[in-house]
Amino acid sequence: MRPNQLLLAAWSLTLAVTACLASRQAFAQETKPAVAPPLSAERTVLVTVTAKVQAIDQAKRQVTLKGPLGNVVSFVVDERVKRLKEVSVGDEVTADYYISLAGELRAPTEEEKKNPLTVLAGAARAPKGTAPAGGALRAFKVVATVIGLDLPTQSVTLEGPLGNSGTIRAEKVENLKQLRLGDTVIVTYTEALAISLQKAAQTKKN
Repeated sequence: MRPNQLLLAAWSLTLAVTACLASRQAFAQETKPAVAPPLSAERTVLVTVTAKVQAIDQAKRQVTLKGPLGNVVSFVVDERVKRLKEVSVGDEVTADYYISLAGELRAPTEEEKKNPLTVLAGAARAPKGTAPAGGALRAFKVVATVIGLDLPTQSVTLEGPLGNSGTIRAEKVENLKQLRLGDTVIVTYTEALAISLQKAAQTKKN
């Protein structure tokens, strides 16, 4: 995966996990701020997307899709998807893929400040019942900053490591009130893993 593709994937996942954080209760009642644990969330999400193949590496089973609005997503294709070789650049496909995320609302460490987007050493844990290429996935860590809050629209705007920004909507305004401008979200996520990938024309026939 190229660095710019990795950054796009990291940013989209940062927004996704922050949506989880913003919709979760912040701290236990009557807990003192000095000892309260950081707001955190962890989950695996199954996503379905239909888009055109922008790049494909058959040997590594890596695919990059680009949607009609220019949105890009890259993932590894599960070994159990048998017809990957039939897919080529330019094809429109429908894919189901897992995104595994864990995030914390806290100040970054000095090391995280120096390296706001990193590839973590060691194999990441794949979702249960999947078989990624090579038996392992990569894990990444990204640091994002809260630069905008709008309670009437229940939205929060984040800025990524290279100054890219995006806005998401929280489920509950009460939880959004826990955020402050300048807060940072530290996200650790597992490389996206596709469990289904087929040409869109084939999907329509089924």
